[in-house]
Amino acid sequence: MSAEKTNNGAAAGRIPVTEEKRLLRSRMKALRAAAPDRAERDKRIFENLFAYPAFAGAQSVFIYCSLAEEADTRRIIGELLARGKRVYLPRTEGKEMIAVRYEGGGLCPGKFGVSEPEGEESEDKPEVCILPLLAADGQFRRLGYGGGYYDKYLSGKGKGMRKIGICYDFQLTDGLPSEEHDVLLDALVTDARILVRGTSEVL
Repeated sequence: MSAEKTNNGAAAGRIPVTEEKRLLRSRMKALRAAAPDRAERDKRIFENLFAYPAFAGAQSVFIYCSLAEEADTRRIIGELLARGKRVYLPRTEGKEMIAVRYEGGGLCPGKFGVSEPEGEESEDKPEVCILPLLAADGQFRRLGYGGGYYDKYLSGKGKGMRKIGICYDFQLTDGLPSEEHDVLLDALVTDARILVRGTSEVL
């Protein structure tokens, strides 16, 4: 006999995927906020990211400006610019996200408190996209913040870009809940390791 379904499509007795994600987001935010050694972890993420050839060899990178509680990307952005790379930052416009070329100027407060660039949308498609996340798993599924901006962008304008998630190692978990529209990562870079999808490689 098939499992009885609830009104929202979840099997009876099982937490719906949306609620499971909400609970996991809350738990990961608490773990991240409580981590006492984030400066050292940020340093190791930076080192591991630039040690990953697929990232270090890219000439153009789409990357976000981290919030205070996230793994730091501002040092990464500064290093990319210092190396002469083309850097693009996201800006939200309604329910869409666009890429804007960034060359080190000022930023404006945008949606959700994220610093965003001014200027026109770029027609370029960067080689690599660095994605924010709250959790990820060994199947390269990513738990974002729930807005769906990156999934939508990477299924459309950003299709074909190499997708790299960065996070603290304690944000990796087993068997993330997933939905059909979720976009898989190509690699995961933490303060402890580099995981590459499609290989058994751990750098």
